[in-house]
Amino acid sequence: MNLLKEIYSMNPFKIIFNTCEDMSYVGLKKAKLVVTSPPYWNLKNYESENQIGYKEDYNKYLSRMFCVWKECSNCLRDDGVFIININTKSENKSLKLIPNEFIKQLKSIDWILRDTLYWHKSSAIPQVNNFGDHFEYFLIFTKKISLITNNFNYFDYKMEYMNNYNSWNINKKFGSVGKKYMIHPAVFPVRFIERLISIFSKENDLIIDPFLGSGTSLIASHNTKRKFIGYELNNEEYKKLIKDRLTEYSVDLNFVDFVDNH
Repeated sequence: MNLLKEIYSMNPFKIIFNTCEDMSYVGLKKAKLVVTSPPYWNLKNYESENQIGYKEDYNKYLSRMFCVWKECSNCLRDDGVFIININTKSENKSLKLIPNEFIKQLKSIDWILRDTLYWHKSSAIPQVNNFGDHFEYFLIFTKKISLITNNFNYFDYKMEYMNNYNSWNINKKFGSVGKKYMIHPAVFPVRFIERLISIFSKENDLIIDPFLGSGTSLIASHNTKRKFIGYELNNEEYKKLIKDRLTEYSVDLNFVDFVDNH
C-alpha cells in the first residue's frame, strides 16, 4: 500500500506536528476546503522552533506565508475553497494591510477573492493608538467563477448569526476555550468554523488547517462529519492543549492520528 492510500485509509483526523511550509504529506488536490487563521506578524511568541512571524522581518514573514499558501493550493481540488481569517496589524503607529498582501499573493497563483465575511467581536481588546480590534476578516477564495455552497439559506441564519449578510456576530461564548487554555490567545468560536465548513464542503470531504492552534477547526470538522488534516509546530504545551480541547468537545482521541515531525 503506498503512502497516500495508507494515510487516507486510517483515522479521519490527523494532526502533523511539523512546519506547514512543506505539506507534501497531504498529497495533490485532495482537499475541498482550507480554513485557517495564520499567525500575525510580530505579535506573539508561541515558544515553537521555526515559528512564522515573531521577531521576523515583515517581508520575510510575507515570503514564508506565501510558501504556505502555495502548499495549500497544491492540496486543494480544482473546485476547492480557500478561507483565511486575518486582520490588519498596527506597528509603530502605522497600519500593516496584511489582508491586502494575502489577496495579492493568492491572486498570483490563480485564486480569486470571491467574498469577504466580517467577524464582529463584541468583546474586543482595547487598543491604545487606534479604535480597537472589533472585527476580523474572513477572505474567501476560489478558482472557479462563482462560489458553490451547500444548501445555505441566508435567511435561516440572519437573525441568529448576522448583523448583515456578510457580518457575522458569533460570540466566543459558543466556542471559547476559557482561562485554563490561554496559552493560545486567538481562538475563534467553533460555531463560526462549523458554519463555514457546512457551507463550503460536504460530509466526508477533507478539510485542511495549516495553523491548527488549539484545535478549533478539527473540532468543527468532527462535528460536521468531515475528514481533517491539521498542522501545528512541534510544541509539547500545544499537544496537551489540543488533546484537552478535543476531549472537552467529545472527540474520541482513538480516531485522531498524532504524527510527529513527518
